[in-house]
Amino acid sequence: MKKIIVLYSTGGMGHKKAAEAIVEELNLRHDGFEFKAIDSLEYGNSLYKYIYKDMYVYLMTKGKKLWGFLYRLTNLPFVDKIIRPVREYAETKSIEGLVNALIEENPDAVVATHFNLPNIARFLKRKKAFKGKLYTVVTDYGPHSFWMSEYIDRYFVGSNSAKEEFIKRGVPEEKLFVTGIPSSRVFSKEFDVEALKKKYEIIEGRKTVFLLSGGFGVGPLEEMLHALNDCTGSIQSIVVCGHNDKFYQKIDRQRDEFKYPVILFGFTDKVAELMAISDLIITKAGGISTTEALNARLPMILYASVPGQETWNEEMLLQNHAALKAEKVNDIPGMVDSILTSARVRESLAEGIKKLRKPDAAKRIVDIMLEDGYKKNE
Repeated sequence: MKKIIVLYSTGGMGHKKAAEAIVEELNLRHDGFEFKAIDSLEYGNSLYKYIYKDMYVYLMTKGKKLWGFLYRLTNLPFVDKIIRPVREYAETKSIEGLVNALIEENPDAVVATHFNLPNIARFLKRKKAFKGKLYTVVTDYGPHSFWMSEYIDRYFVGSNSAKEEFIKRGVPEEKLFVTGIPSSRVFSKEFDVEALKKKYEIIEGRKTVFLLSGGFGVGPLEEMLHALNDCTGSIQSIVVCGHNDKFYQKIDRQRDEFKYPVILFGFTDKVAELMAISDLIITKAGGISTTEALNARLPMILYASVPGQETWNEEMLLQNHAALKAEKVNDIPGMVDSILTSARVRESLAEGIKKLRKPDAAKRIVDIMLEDGYKKNE
């Protein structure tokens, strides 16, 4: 029986959600192969876990400019050429337990939603005991050097523009497949919206604005909520705080300061349902969150995106007129009013969303893997 390993990292919740979408698809077609999902963070040493979790959250909240600088610096080809051997060695040593587990498992295929696989691909392919195919799912709409390795057999990317950028960086075109970024089928599901509105106590006659901060609850949600006081229309807000319990409690204490109802959630797996009952979403341009919104056909206002990978995502969405971008928090109320009151604005966004959405991305990825037949490299 063929064996597949789905590799992800909880150092970024988007990587995990993309992996879950692939697992969901594999579960629907499990005949003839077995598979397992592995979180690389569980195999990492203490330094690895600190860098990919604690330091990552710190940079996303208090060190965005530093993150953006490091992202651009390490993406420069000459810098990448210098640091790649060191990075690959350090990554292989930091998750040595994972590397050994992959060699011992010797799967027919490894499909990864995190850039740690390209970092250890050289080591794996040079081991005679390992013969499996290596697939990488890029979870943002632009490339970075960390995603690239000559030892990766296939890349699954989110857009044609991402494919073109990979080709410019020397990745052979035959290795690149524009599948879209995988998200769960539930985001393109047709819900009973009226039943969901009753479930979540949505007030009739008010438009619903969804604020999403990501799994770690990062982002300037508080100032956005206060800015929404300036909306001229009748609104209510759904706010997902992720794992940030302190922020949840803080907003809960401030309810009287808002001129509209606020429905608060901590971490929830019901985001698809919440999107289905919302009229628009305000979010940073994470690869997975924007993909989920595209698949849910939900108009987006992008704000406070992280410089680097989310800059790519913003540019792709804006160029295709699939989202609006607020440069400052005071821009948000006017944009909300524009989307909620102007049919022309909504229709323009709907056309952009239609052009970009690829709700069958996970299915297409699995299809391509199956067509490969998981033939091990000789």
